[in-house]
Amino acid sequence: MNSRGDRPYVDSQSLRDVDTYVYETIATLEYTGRPATRGQIAAVADLDDQVLDETLTELVRRQLLVQSDAGGQPAFEPADRGWSTVPEQAQGM
Repeated sequence: MNSRGDRPYVDSQSLRDVDTYVYETIATLEYTGRPATRGQIAAVADLDDQVLDETLTELVRRQLLVQSDAGGQPAFEPADRGWSTVPEQAQGM
C-alpha cells in the first residue's frame, strides 16, 4: 500500500513499454473529458487486439486503470493521477 493506504504501490519501473504506451494513450485521449473507449484506444495505439486486451486487463488488475462502460463499450481512465486533465490547472482546483 502507498502512504494513503488506498492504492497498492506500483513501481513504474516494473511497467513494460507497452503498458506505459497504452497508459499514456489513455491519458491523452482522456483530455477530452471522457473516459477513453476501447475502440478509441485501439485506433490510436495501433496494437494487435490480443496485445491491447492483455495490456488493458493487466493495467486494470494492477489498479492503474479503472474500467467502466461507455454506451456498451469498455472505457478506461487512470485510477489515480497527480496531474489534472485541465491545462494550467493543478489537480483539485
